Amino acid sequence: MDPQATHQLPQIVCIGDSLTQHGWDVGKRGWTAQLAQTYLRRMDVVNRGLSGFNTRWAKHTVPRIISTQNIRLVCILFGSNDAQFAPGKYHVPVDEFTDNLRDITRMVAGARVLLVTPPPVADRLYESLFEGPADRCCEGTRLYADAVRTLAEELRIPCVDLWTAMETTATSTNTPLDSFLWDGLHLNANGNDLLFNLLLQAIKSNYPELNPDSMPFVVPGHLDFANLDELTHMLAHFTKSQ
Repeated sequence: MDPQATHQLPQIVCIGDSLTQHGWDVGKRGWTAQLAQTYLRRMDVVNRGLSGFNTRWAKHTVPRIISTQNIRLVCILFGSNDAQFAPGKYHVPVDEFTDNLRDITRMVAGARVLLVTPPPVADRLYESLFEGPADRCCEGTRLYADAVRTLAEELRIPCVDLWTAMETTATSTNTPLDSFLWDGLHLNANGNDLLFNLLLQAIKSNYPELNPDSMPFVVPGHLDFANLDELTHMLAHFTKSQ
Protein backbone atom coordinates (compact mmCIF):
# COMPACT_ATOMS: atom_id res chain seq x y z
CA MET A 1 0.00 0.00 0.00
CA ASP A 2 1.21 3.47 -0.84
CA PRO A 3 2.08 5.15 2.51
CA GLN A 4 0.99 8.46 1.01
CA ALA A 5 -2.51 7.04 0.73
CA THR A 6 -2.90 6.51 4.46
CA HIS A 7 -4.36 9.23 6.64
CA GLN A 8 -4.70 9.53 10.38
CA LEU A 9 -7.96 10.32 12.07
CA PRO A 10 -8.11 13.45 14.21
CA GLN A 11 -6.77 12.82 17.70
CA ILE A 12 -7.52 13.44 21.34
CA VAL A 13 -4.21 13.21 23.21
CA CYS A 14 -4.20 12.56 26.97
CA ILE A 15 -1.00 13.59 28.75
CA GLY A 16 -0.28 12.89 32.40
CA ASP A 17 1.12 10.53 35.02
CA SER A 18 -0.20 7.16 36.23
CA LEU A 19 -3.72 8.56 36.57
CA THR A 20 -3.65 8.86 32.78
CA GLN A 21 -1.60 5.74 32.00
CA HIS A 22 -4.07 3.66 34.03
CA GLY A 23 -6.86 5.24 32.00
CA TRP A 24 -6.68 2.25 29.64
CA ASP A 25 -7.58 -0.15 32.48
CA VAL A 26 -11.01 -1.37 31.36
CA GLY A 27 -11.32 -3.39 34.56
CA LYS A 28 -11.56 -0.08 36.40
CA ARG A 29 -13.58 1.62 33.64
CA GLY A 30 -10.55 3.72 32.71
CA TRP A 31 -11.42 7.24 31.61
CA THR A 32 -9.30 7.22 28.45
CA ALA A 33 -10.81 3.88 27.46
CA GLN A 34 -14.26 5.42 27.88
CA LEU A 35 -13.22 8.37 25.73
CA ALA A 36 -11.94 5.99 23.04
CA GLN A 37 -15.24 4.12 23.03
CA THR A 38 -17.20 7.37 22.82
CA TYR A 39 -15.17 8.71 19.87
CA LEU A 40 -14.86 5.48 17.87
CA ARG A 41 -14.60 6.28 14.12
CA ARG A 42 -14.70 9.97 14.96
CA MET A 43 -11.34 10.62 16.63
CA ASP A 44 -8.50 8.44 17.89
CA VAL A 45 -7.69 8.70 21.60
CA VAL A 46 -3.94 8.60 22.25
CA ASN A 47 -2.82 7.83 25.80
CA ARG A 48 0.52 9.40 26.72
CA GLY A 49 0.28 8.77 30.45
CA LEU A 50 3.69 8.32 32.09
CA SER A 51 3.40 6.48 35.39
CA GLY A 52 5.60 7.98 38.09
CA PHE A 53 6.39 11.14 36.13
CA ASN A 54 6.19 14.68 37.44
CA THR A 55 5.97 17.83 35.31
CA ARG A 56 9.74 18.40 35.49
CA TRP A 57 10.39 15.17 33.63
CA ALA A 58 7.28 15.36 31.45
CA LYS A 59 8.28 18.77 30.10
CA HIS A 60 11.34 17.21 28.49
CA THR A 61 9.59 14.00 27.41
CA VAL A 62 6.27 15.11 25.92
CA PRO A 63 7.78 16.65 22.74
CA ARG A 64 9.40 13.29 21.98
CA ILE A 65 6.25 11.20 22.27
CA ILE A 66 3.54 13.25 20.57
CA SER A 67 3.04 14.72 17.14
CA THR A 68 1.01 17.90 16.94
CA GLN A 69 -0.32 16.88 13.53
CA ASN A 70 -4.04 16.03 13.58
CA ILE A 71 -4.47 16.81 17.29
CA ARG A 72 -7.87 18.33 17.98
CA LEU A 73 -7.93 18.16 21.79
CA VAL A 74 -5.34 17.67 24.55
CA CYS A 75 -6.24 16.67 28.12
CA ILE A 76 -3.45 17.38 30.64
CA LEU A 77 -3.50 15.87 34.15
CA PHE A 78 -0.52 16.26 36.49
CA GLY A 79 0.09 17.13 40.12
CA SER A 80 -0.24 13.95 42.17
CA ASN A 81 3.46 13.09 41.90
CA ASP A 82 4.70 16.69 42.03
CA ALA A 83 2.91 16.91 45.39
CA GLN A 84 5.17 14.34 47.03
CA PHE A 85 6.81 15.77 50.15
CA ALA A 86 10.25 17.31 49.68
CA PRO A 87 12.95 16.09 49.32
CA GLY A 88 11.30 13.11 47.65
CA LYS A 89 12.39 12.06 44.17
CA TYR A 90 9.08 13.11 42.59
CA HIS A 91 8.57 16.40 44.43
CA VAL A 92 8.33 19.59 42.38
CA PRO A 93 7.65 22.92 44.17
CA VAL A 94 4.31 24.49 43.31
CA ASP A 95 5.82 27.48 41.48
CA GLU A 96 7.95 25.24 39.28
CA PHE A 97 4.98 22.92 38.74
CA THR A 98 2.98 25.87 37.42
CA ASP A 99 5.80 26.92 35.08
CA ASN A 100 6.24 23.35 33.81
CA LEU A 101 2.53 22.94 33.20
CA ARG A 102 2.47 26.24 31.32
CA ASP A 103 5.35 25.01 29.13
CA ILE A 104 3.61 21.71 28.41
CA THR A 105 0.49 23.59 27.40
CA ARG A 106 2.51 25.74 25.00
CA MET A 107 3.88 22.60 23.35
CA VAL A 108 0.41 21.87 21.98
CA ALA A 109 -0.38 25.44 20.92
CA GLY A 110 -3.09 25.43 18.31
CA ALA A 111 -4.96 22.50 19.80
CA ARG A 112 -7.91 22.79 22.13
CA VAL A 113 -6.82 22.07 25.70
CA LEU A 114 -8.45 20.91 28.93
CA LEU A 115 -6.43 21.22 32.14
CA VAL A 116 -7.46 18.70 34.79
CA THR A 117 -6.79 19.09 38.51
CA PRO A 118 -5.35 16.16 40.43
CA PRO A 119 -7.88 14.41 42.68
CA PRO A 120 -7.75 14.53 46.48
CA VAL A 121 -5.80 11.88 48.36
CA ALA A 122 -7.75 9.53 50.61
CA ASP A 123 -5.21 9.87 53.41
CA ARG A 124 -6.21 6.97 55.66
CA LEU A 125 -6.29 4.44 52.81
CA TYR A 126 -3.08 5.77 51.24
CA GLU A 127 -1.23 5.79 54.57
CA SER A 128 -2.11 2.11 55.03
CA LEU A 129 0.27 1.30 52.16
CA PHE A 130 3.28 2.52 54.16
CA GLU A 131 4.98 1.07 57.21
CA GLY A 132 5.98 4.61 58.20
CA PRO A 133 4.63 8.04 57.26
CA ALA A 134 3.09 8.43 53.81
CA ASP A 135 5.01 10.42 51.17
CA ARG A 136 2.14 12.82 50.30
CA CYS A 137 -1.20 13.94 51.68
CA CYS A 138 -4.50 15.47 50.70
CA GLU A 139 -3.79 18.97 51.99
CA GLY A 140 -0.43 19.08 50.23
CA THR A 141 -1.96 17.98 46.93
CA ARG A 142 -4.66 20.65 47.29
CA LEU A 143 -2.01 23.30 46.55
CA TYR A 144 -1.37 21.70 43.16
CA ALA A 145 -5.06 21.52 42.33
CA ASP A 146 -5.30 25.22 43.20
CA ALA A 147 -2.34 25.92 40.92
CA VAL A 148 -4.02 24.16 37.99
CA ARG A 149 -7.17 26.24 38.43
CA THR A 150 -5.13 29.45 38.63
CA LEU A 151 -3.12 28.60 35.51
CA ALA A 152 -6.24 27.66 33.57
CA GLU A 153 -7.72 31.05 34.41
CA GLU A 154 -4.50 32.82 33.41
CA LEU A 155 -4.32 31.02 30.07
CA ARG A 156 -8.09 31.15 29.55
CA ILE A 157 -8.21 27.39 29.19
CA PRO A 158 -11.13 25.34 30.50
CA CYS A 159 -10.38 23.56 33.78
CA VAL A 160 -11.85 20.18 34.63
CA ASP A 161 -11.97 20.42 38.41
CA LEU A 162 -11.75 16.78 39.43
CA TRP A 163 -10.66 17.78 42.93
CA THR A 164 -13.76 19.80 43.75
CA ALA A 165 -16.14 17.39 42.03
CA MET A 166 -14.79 14.42 43.98
CA GLU A 167 -14.75 16.28 47.29
CA THR A 168 -18.26 17.67 46.74
CA THR A 169 -19.69 14.33 45.67
CA ALA A 170 -18.14 12.56 48.65
CA THR A 171 -19.57 15.15 51.04
CA SER A 172 -23.05 15.29 49.49
CA THR A 173 -23.40 11.49 49.43
CA ASN A 174 -21.74 11.02 52.82
CA THR A 175 -19.19 8.62 51.35
CA PRO A 176 -15.42 8.58 51.94
CA LEU A 177 -12.95 9.66 49.28
CA ASP A 178 -11.69 6.10 49.03
CA SER A 179 -14.95 5.22 47.27
CA PHE A 180 -13.30 6.90 44.23
CA LEU A 181 -9.68 5.80 44.77
CA TRP A 182 -8.65 2.16 44.94
CA ASP A 183 -5.43 2.81 46.88
CA GLY A 184 -6.11 6.33 48.12
CA LEU A 185 -4.32 7.89 45.12
CA HIS A 186 -5.40 6.21 41.86
CA LEU A 187 -8.89 6.19 40.40
CA ASN A 188 -11.17 3.19 40.76
CA ALA A 189 -14.25 2.62 38.58
CA ASN A 190 -16.23 5.34 40.39
CA GLY A 191 -13.37 7.81 40.05
CA ASN A 192 -12.90 7.04 36.37
CA ASP A 193 -16.62 7.42 35.70
CA LEU A 194 -16.58 10.78 37.46
CA LEU A 195 -13.60 12.07 35.47
CA PHE A 196 -14.95 10.80 32.15
CA ASN A 197 -18.32 12.48 32.71
CA LEU A 198 -16.63 15.75 33.75
CA LEU A 199 -14.48 15.69 30.61
CA LEU A 200 -17.42 14.99 28.34
CA GLN A 201 -19.39 17.82 29.93
CA ALA A 202 -16.42 20.18 29.53
CA ILE A 203 -15.99 19.21 25.87
CA LYS A 204 -19.66 19.79 25.08
CA SER A 205 -19.68 23.14 26.92
CA ASN A 206 -16.37 24.58 25.71
CA TYR A 207 -15.75 22.83 22.40
CA PRO A 208 -19.21 21.97 21.02
CA GLU A 209 -17.74 21.18 17.61
CA LEU A 210 -16.16 18.11 19.30
CA ASN A 211 -19.41 16.90 20.84
CA PRO A 212 -19.42 13.20 19.91
CA ASP A 213 -23.22 13.21 19.67
CA SER A 214 -23.06 15.54 16.68
CA MET A 215 -19.86 14.33 15.01
CA PRO A 216 -20.33 12.05 12.01
CA PHE A 217 -18.20 8.98 11.40
CA VAL A 218 -15.02 9.98 9.57
CA VAL A 219 -15.08 6.73 7.62
CA PRO A 220 -18.58 6.12 6.17
CA GLY A 221 -20.90 3.63 7.78
CA HIS A 222 -21.77 0.43 5.94
CA LEU A 223 -25.34 1.62 5.35
CA ASP A 224 -24.12 4.79 3.63
CA PHE A 225 -22.88 3.09 0.43
CA ALA A 226 -24.32 0.46 -1.89
CA ASN A 227 -21.15 -0.97 -3.41
CA LEU A 228 -17.38 -0.69 -3.64
CA ASP A 229 -17.49 2.10 -6.21
CA GLU A 230 -19.54 4.31 -3.87
CA LEU A 231 -17.26 3.48 -0.95
CA THR A 232 -14.16 4.32 -3.01
CA HIS A 233 -15.67 7.65 -4.01
CA MET A 234 -16.53 8.48 -0.38
CA LEU A 235 -13.06 7.47 0.83
CA ALA A 236 -11.46 9.75 -1.77
CA HIS A 237 -13.47 12.63 -0.33
CA PHE A 238 -12.36 11.60 3.16
CA THR A 239 -8.64 11.65 2.29
CA LYS A 240 -8.93 15.09 0.66
CA SER A 241 -10.63 16.51 3.74
CA GLN A 242 -7.90 15.44 6.18
